[in-house]
Amino acid sequence: MARKAKARTVAIHCDAHTAAKLAEAIRGYANAAYPAGGSDCSQVSRAALLDTAGLCEAHSAGDLMLRRRQVALLRTGVRWYFSEDGPGDVESLADLEALLVTDKKSTS
Repeated sequence: MARKAKARTVAIHCDAHTAAKLAEAIRGYANAAYPAGGSDCSQVSRAALLDTAGLCEAHSAGDLMLRRRQVALLRTGVRWYFSEDGPGDVESLADLEALLVTDKKSTS
């Protein structure tokens, strides 16, 4: 019996401004949680997050395709960055966190 393959990406529908805010949070979190010069493993995580931040920055409108396996980490980054303890504005948290709900439309 064949199993259906799980989608590897998730589509987040947003405009350029929202994607730029997401990129800001991801980049800030990557720099704080995975500083340059850390272990090999942390540098791989840092590079993946920075790649995703670049993808977000380049997004103009419509569906932004993100790796499903990164969504939980992205949500953590957004929560930290836009929290009382983070450097971002707290007002952005609710909207960006809502975007990262994983029951959105996805593709392989």
